[in-house]
Amino acid sequence: MRVVVPYAPGGPLDLVSRLVSEKLGARFGRSFVVENKPGANGAIGVQSVMASPPDGYTLLLHGSAGVTIYQAVMRQPAFDTLRDLTPVSLIAYFDLILCTNPAMPFRTVKDFVDYARANPGKLSYGTAGVGAMNHVGMEWFKSLAGIDVVHVPYRGDAPAAADLTAGVLGVAFVSSNVAIPLIQAGKLRALAVPSRHRISVLPDVPTIDEAGCTGFDLQPWAAMYGPARLDKSIVASLDNALKQIVAAPDVAQRLAQLSMTPAATSSEELAMMIEKSITLWKDVATKAKIVIE
Repeated sequence: MRVVVPYAPGGPLDLVSRLVSEKLGARFGRSFVVENKPGANGAIGVQSVMASPPDGYTLLLHGSAGVTIYQAVMRQPAFDTLRDLTPVSLIAYFDLILCTNPAMPFRTVKDFVDYARANPGKLSYGTAGVGAMNHVGMEWFKSLAGIDVVHVPYRGDAPAAADLTAGVLGVAFVSSNVAIPLIQAGKLRALAVPSRHRISVLPDVPTIDEAGCTGFDLQPWAAMYGPARLDKSIVASLDNALKQIVAAPDVAQRLAQLSMTPAATSSEELAMMIEKSITLWKDVATKAKIVIE
């Protein structure tokens, strides 16, 4: 049994896939082997799953950006998520944190918005790259808040966070696993979390919705998929197993160490989440003129 991860080893999705694969192997009495297939913004790994028989022996573990934003920003996407893959179940949510350098003259989301409106084009924000979740997410926030903040793309969250701590950047949505140690060390200031709920490790940091920007929800997720036309009985069996796995205390504890929250959905619910997200990101990408060749 193969679980394809379309990124290099060692990243958050790779670690989640190895945890889940170990638990699936124990549950089904089979060996679930993780195969890392990075490249082409994740498309190489996805295409390898698309080309596999829909027999349940090849699965995909992918992040939400790779199956939703990819569809929205690529001029010629190499796959159509809901046509070429079968959603199985959500596995975990990630968290982003809206951060600023402590030397910046704002301490709340309202302060940030007011400052950006008074200084159009003078603040910059960093991201993990063009088309990343924190890129299209900030463009969405800019549109809702009516502000002009300049995009500076990096090759990952860590270098963007490093320049944020150095004062090169004004703000950024930073992955929680990168941001939390820097916040706790006083090197970054957390303004808000763009998720449905506050995160337990930062209980005093409000959600962006609580901070006044209602309807803004920027919470990445990880989920499992199979090839198109995967038999419904296989989907149901995997879905049931994954629900029990992510509900186990040891798995929840390990995910928490990775700054993730366990979650589960039905195949139909996951498909609806994907469809809704693709529609949103296509609208954001069109307005912000985000296109990747």
